[in-house]
Amino acid sequence: MARLRPCLLLLALSLAGCGRGAAPAAPALPADGRIEWQGLLACADCDGIQTRLVLLRSGELRNYTLTETYLAEDNGARFVEGGHWQRDRDLLRLRGDTGDTRVFALLPDGRLQPRDRHGREFRPREGDFLAPVTTPTPP
Repeated sequence: MARLRPCLLLLALSLAGCGRGAAPAAPALPADGRIEWQGLLACADCDGIQTRLVLLRSGELRNYTLTETYLAEDNGARFVEGGHWQRDRDLLRLRGDTGDTRVFALLPDGRLQPRDRHGREFRPREGDFLAPVTTPTPP
């Protein structure tokens, strides 16, 4: 069964865009379970922000953990944020326990792209993406 999961995910991703108009649909998020993305995002005053986002879903509960490590020559800083998430079409909205709101676009290929609070692209950061993390299948 574990070996079928990647195949089923690919099938679900490919079928998600079938029968729609011009724009392909964003991939489905799991009904229950965990999904993770990571990547290196741009930073104005450091070498980059190593970012890891984990979504957890159990029934109606939707929690997330966002870990950001700011990379700099003279030590970096690590921040961990948690809260609740919701999906609004192709946007993923994170509402932190401290009141922060972050928005990511869920792209058809499964990647996440940071967006502004209204879901618009950040022009200087249009190349920033978080890639889905796949768990290796045990032999």
